[in-house]
Amino acid sequence: MAVSSWVPPSLPESSAGAAAASGLVLLDRWCYIADLPNNTTAESTTNRGLPITVTFRAACPPLLSHFCVHCPGLDFRRIGPKIVATDADLVLLCVPVNPNSTTGASDWDYFVYSPRAQWLDLLPSPDPRRLNDSATALISRQGGAWYAVAALGACKPIFSGHALTRWDFDLHLYRSSSSPKRWRSKRLSLNEFVRDNLIPLPVAVNRHKLYHVTEKTITIGGDHGTVAWVDLWRGIFFCDVLKKRPLIQDVPLPVPARANWNHLLINPEPSFLRDVTISRNKGSIKYVELEFRSPQELAATTTPAESYTDWVRNNYSRKSQVTPHGWKSTIWNMAIPVGSSEGWHRDCVVDVEDVSLEPCLSDVMAMLSSKTLQQLPVGYPILSMDDDVVYLFSQTMDKLRVIFAIDVRKATLRGLAELDDQKHLFFSNLCFTSEICRGT
Repeated sequence: MAVSSWVPPSLPESSAGAAAASGLVLLDRWCYIADLPNNTTAESTTNRGLPITVTFRAACPPLLSHFCVHCPGLDFRRIGPKIVATDADLVLLCVPVNPNSTTGASDWDYFVYSPRAQWLDLLPSPDPRRLNDSATALISRQGGAWYAVAALGACKPIFSGHALTRWDFDLHLYRSSSSPKRWRSKRLSLNEFVRDNLIPLPVAVNRHKLYHVTEKTITIGGDHGTVAWVDLWRGIFFCDVLKKRPLIQDVPLPVPARANWNHLLINPEPSFLRDVTISRNKGSIKYVELEFRSPQELAATTTPAESYTDWVRNNYSRKSQVTPHGWKSTIWNMAIPVGSSEGWHRDCVVDVEDVSLEPCLSDVMAMLSSKTLQQLPVGYPILSMDDDVVYLFSQTMDKLRVIFAIDVRKATLRGLAELDDQKHLFFSNLCFTSEICRGT
């Protein structure tokens, strides 16, 4: 379906006010194509001189807040604008320069947008021409007076003879306060391979020859503009990107839960089981992992491995056919500034069997029972920044695509929202939590 046919959904009149009161939203990554101006609308021009406007429309979670982009010179038949990152009340979005390309390739214009101040800055074209969206951070400075954009480039191994000595990464950095206004690149190197010992990758995983694959990027901020690049398989790179000589600090994630060893082989997207975010006060990093109970497994061996590393190193090969029998989620946290892997602490665990539906009285919720909730397939958890909520995506028995809000500490269902069927065909990388609503 053409992107130009995406019609923004109506939002409850009270939803924007509730979102503004909390300052926190669940943000749709893909923009709608519409001209719906309000008190957040900002104007600019593309690199080709076309007029463009961006508008923010807030909703209270689990409803998705979204952006509307209007650019009369582009009809976005194949691909549309999307949100790359947010920090405080700033947004980094990209707009395809040639969205109707038959090859599927497209250059992008990058903009930084402030809904509160109603300005829209066109950034100079980055080098490389296309950034890795998953590995790009926006860093607001001095209350939005200036900002930086930091992107981690591709990694490459460096050998001495046949011995691997380090991994090199390129850091691409733009500062709005710099003169001249241009991108700069720096080389980052890692020569201690902690993850390979603590959380080795099975040979069957197609990324086993890469040390780090960024699935998402988190802005921590602080005096030196700390950024966290998250590999949901194994660990997080922390880096003070605004320092003159930035260094990588490598912190592994907790070892995968035993029930997930085979799932991680079967499902190539670790985001199906995991998420990492920062607390709203920037005092800790939070990590959630889903586990699915009672998989029907066909094991190649009858001897269970005693540890994850034993399982990997002994080349245990399993094929699983999973029958829904419920799930549980575990939340971990680690204080900032970070230390070693010992800094992770198990915070709370919730089992779907214990989740109460009592607080929710909507018509959709009335169709659910506790038993139904246990049987529904769920995945792609998203952690809230400032409370104990985990958002889970699902499809009901009658093909209704929904998102659940689960309070994991109180074991209650906070709410449920239907997803836009014309737009949200896939759950992966669909949305994320943001404090962009603060001050709007």
